[in-house]
Amino acid sequence: MCSALQQLPDKHKMILLIDSRQENHNRLKSILEEYPLYQLTRCNDHVEAMMLLQQSSIDFILLSCNDSPLPCSTLISDLHQFRPHIPLIALSPHMTERQGQELIAANATDFLSNETLNTELFLRTLRHAELTVKQNTEIQLLRHSDTLAPVGNRQFFYLTLLHKLNSLVQQGRQLALVTVDLDHFRKFNTRYGFSSGDEVVLEMGKRIQNCVSSDEVVARIGNDEFAIILDLPGTDSLLDTVKALLSKLITTLKSPYAHNLSHTQIDCSIGAVLAPEHGSEVDLLTKRSSMARMQAKQIHGCSYSIYRPGMELSNDKTAGLESEIMTALRAEQFVLFYQPRIDLRSGKIVGAEALIRWQHPTRGMIMPGDFIPLCERNGLIVPIGYWTIRQAGLHLKELKEAGIHIDRLGVNLSFRQFKDDMLVDTIKRIIKQEDIDTSVLEFELTESAIFNDENHVRECLDSLAEEGITFSLDDFGTGYSSFSLLHKLPISALKIDRSFVSHLNESSEAEEIVHSIISLAHNMKLTVVAEGVETREQLDFLIQDNCDQIQGYFYSPPVSFNDFKRMLPKPN
Repeated sequence: MCSALQQLPDKHKMILLIDSRQENHNRLKSILEEYPLYQLTRCNDHVEAMMLLQQSSIDFILLSCNDSPLPCSTLISDLHQFRPHIPLIALSPHMTERQGQELIAANATDFLSNETLNTELFLRTLRHAELTVKQNTEIQLLRHSDTLAPVGNRQFFYLTLLHKLNSLVQQGRQLALVTVDLDHFRKFNTRYGFSSGDEVVLEMGKRIQNCVSSDEVVARIGNDEFAIILDLPGTDSLLDTVKALLSKLITTLKSPYAHNLSHTQIDCSIGAVLAPEHGSEVDLLTKRSSMARMQAKQIHGCSYSIYRPGMELSNDKTAGLESEIMTALRAEQFVLFYQPRIDLRSGKIVGAEALIRWQHPTRGMIMPGDFIPLCERNGLIVPIGYWTIRQAGLHLKELKEAGIHIDRLGVNLSFRQFKDDMLVDTIKRIIKQEDIDTSVLEFELTESAIFNDENHVRECLDSLAEEGITFSLDDFGTGYSSFSLLHKLPISALKIDRSFVSHLNESSEAEEIVHSIISLAHNMKLTVVAEGVETREQLDFLIQDNCDQIQGYFYSPPVSFNDFKRMLPKPN
């Protein structure tokens, strides 16, 4: 028996024939009749072929070259770009050696003439094509593999991203570019040495690979910088998929890294950009992903940011503010505004959230989004946070002295404040100095604050809870959402993020999420507060779904303390 027949596959192989004529399919099927491990399917043209290649597992492509108005070399080039790892064999009734070599130059793996086709030749060609593609793939793998981590290299990343962007609109697809790096990695190398740095980068690459499917592209594009390319059909929810991946990356990458018999926790920053929404050029997308990553670094800790239009302008706007923040704190330029929380059963104000503003002497009122990230980055969020607690406490005291009662006054605690070893002691000292009614004081926590260092945060919350302080989880549903951890923490309320509330009555998915959060919270005996309520329709949905409280512009924007005080009922 010939060698080609001796080397039959040990599992089924699917062959896709691109040919509009059924008789050609029948002929090839008869050739393979005695070899059932080879299965043959047919489509009429390359458009159908690309759809099948997306939906099915194809092992070989046979292209009939005399069956299309397009040049065969063009079809071969398109199919190769679409699925470069599948052997592609060109078929023609009259194939000369010269014509065959031209098709190979267009990235055909091999070529056959229908006139000389027989079982042995066909099987040998299939085997040769498979080995050729395998060898070429291995060569490309070596050329495009990173020298340290088990991922692609920078060249592979750029070529892949360019190829995917070129065919993005034509194929009705969308993609996301996610870049991630380690914070202060240069200092880590200086302290522990480059061999330890290599160990960390290697482990980082493995962790990132474990966060994505085998179809996704991962590459190392810098010393400690990795890139991920997510490629999805145009009908899928790209933003939801990206957020799920970002949360998974945060959870995975925040664990300490083992190196040279030591373990060190290293924070990471992640930036994401969507295509074609945020651009369709390689340089523009990489720039905007880096810009989002730099925004994430301002928050400190393992954190992420998704690019948004105007981010460049925002960076320009905040230029020069950083050096003025400490002066503003000393000069008492910060003020607190309050946004009321309304009980949906009684329709009355039962509390408020304290929101900081910067009354700048020359720039006017500066919103927190323009200076809080700077405070997170330079550590000034810690003294500003203590100032906020003290000022909110003084306002609580003023309400109490006026005989005015509210149930809750929410003050935001950033995760950066938990980095301060004196957090609990300082808050206790402020409470004592200002005689703050802790039964009303509620600290609002972000999910990133809780899950960045679970044990430490739990200890802090337990200590503060002993003082009578309550806690709510802010922006619920946008972060890591570890329900099991909620049972272990003294959380009394969940605040539904405005991104879900804004799509009520517009998106069934948003409605299902809000309904699930309310049900979950009530099952855990937690109060539910919906943020960002702006329309009557949103309010009606929340009332019908048994939400407890709302906060948003439908009732009131954030107002000064004096205005908030006037909104509250006077004592009898």
